[in-house]
Amino acid sequence: MNASDPRTRSSWSSLRELMRIGAPPRGRFWLSTGLGSAAAMSTVALMACSAALIDKAALHVPLYTLTVLMAAVQIFALSRGPLRYGERLVSHDAALRVLGRLRAWVFDAVEPLCPAGLRQWRSGDLLSRATADVETLQDLYLRGVAPLVVAALASLSSVALVTVIVPVAGLVLGGCLAVAFALTSGIAWARHHRLGRAEAALRGELAADIVELLQGAPDLIAFGQDDAYLRRVLTADQGLTDIARRRSWTVGAISAVTMFLTGAAVCLTSLISISSVTSHRLAPFMLAVVPLVALASFEVVTPVAEAVSRLAHQAAAAERLLAIADLPAPVNDPVNPAPTPLRTNVELDEARLRYGEDGPWILNGLSMSIAAGDHVALTGASGAGKSSVVNALLRFWPLQGGEASLGGTPLHSLGQDTTRGVIGWVAQDTHLFNASIRANIALAHPDASEEQVVAAVQTAQLGPWIDALPQGLDTSVGEMGARLSGGQRQRVALARALLADPAVLLLDEPTSGLDHATASRLLHDVLATTSGKSILYITHRLEEVSAFDVVVDLQDGRSRPMSEGPTLLEESLVPPH
Repeated sequence: MNASDPRTRSSWSSLRELMRIGAPPRGRFWLSTGLGSAAAMSTVALMACSAALIDKAALHVPLYTLTVLMAAVQIFALSRGPLRYGERLVSHDAALRVLGRLRAWVFDAVEPLCPAGLRQWRSGDLLSRATADVETLQDLYLRGVAPLVVAALASLSSVALVTVIVPVAGLVLGGCLAVAFALTSGIAWARHHRLGRAEAALRGELAADIVELLQGAPDLIAFGQDDAYLRRVLTADQGLTDIARRRSWTVGAISAVTMFLTGAAVCLTSLISISSVTSHRLAPFMLAVVPLVALASFEVVTPVAEAVSRLAHQAAAAERLLAIADLPAPVNDPVNPAPTPLRTNVELDEARLRYGEDGPWILNGLSMSIAAGDHVALTGASGAGKSSVVNALLRFWPLQGGEASLGGTPLHSLGQDTTRGVIGWVAQDTHLFNASIRANIALAHPDASEEQVVAAVQTAQLGPWIDALPQGLDTSVGEMGARLSGGQRQRVALARALLADPAVLLLDEPTSGLDHATASRLLHDVLATTSGKSILYITHRLEEVSAFDVVVDLQDGRSRPMSEGPTLLEESLVPPH
């Protein structure tokens, strides 16, 4: 194992890795840190000047001798606001840039894993990692690293100032600050790191359970499993409540330690200042300066404890995100991908595929071909391997034997983007985004003209329905297309694929959920519009296969000999898929 192995990576190494990935521009980070440090040091300077001004005024000195101190108080008092505002402005800009980089990195890490590499992961847990954990890490620099740098600079400045005034008091203040930082940071890390891991895991389970509960509510209720899921959700919620309670106790303990050490530092430096005044080593008007500087210097202790707490929580989030990024990609692009083939014929030669090392062969020596421009129907009983043909051609899953090729070029020699740019796909259970119908269709071709979108809509038999909608193409489809019927979702997906205009089109049950008349019109328009394109059409409707040039019937991962559609239709009745 090496240091990058997820089994050996520590929390700190996980944080360092995410800090490298989501690093903000250096200029903005150091500018925000400098502004924050200046604001903290202005607070210390304000307390020192205020104490000196009050003490000196109490000695009834001439007014003109107070002019410099009065000006200093005004300057430091007025400077804190702009400095703090500038620090927030710059740091939040940096945090948003970090968020953008992390989101892009998570997408780049997850995309090569879909779907084979993530088949054992719950969608709700993945969603929690891609949203909540990424948002937790957005202020990794803003509220994690920056407060530590600011505290270090402000504390050193305070100790240096006190040391110049009264050396012994400087040593005492430095010791009290060191103890405070060590104790509060140690408590924060020890408690919040463990609680952060438990909380992140519980939030992932809760998100997964809620997603499954909402999406599968009808089925869960029908089978009487809704109460069991609700109990799981309530149990996770109770666990999160217990964690929040323990966090509160930890915060209380940190506050108690901070207050005790602050009081100790103020008292000790006061005694030292009094001793210095009585022994004539310190001017009387400086008596209150040292204890008030000590009081102001402890203002950075609480932010440091909060920063360490956040870093502990962020370490747990980093570990969860890197657990995904460390997964091996099931399909990899070649180092030097072959160019896009000029021909578009597709072939499977003795293809073998299974979804687990001990699982059955779903494709067991399958050989078939789709000549350029041919319309091929693929039939077979449920589990015969029809969808696995799609998985192999789109390189969602690697073949364990045999070969798949496009235009005579093995698919493993092509980049995945190249393959999926030539081969389009309409899944049986397609995903629609919570946007308008137009946006979901144009996703395949964002620069498409209105005429192209309308043509795809008409071919997919969506025209009359969309024309009847008050907002037409601008109608929202809802979350995952919830406002549409199954047939409507399928046709929107088909319109999206037609708009992409791929050379080879894979259609997985595109007429499921449609009545026979609409399905017949849809099939006729698709075949007429895609004349000259290669089509692999998966179906269980026997009346549809007669429209195709070639029909392939799958059984046990193998194909029967290719034949003309009507001939095969007369041979056998294919069980519904």
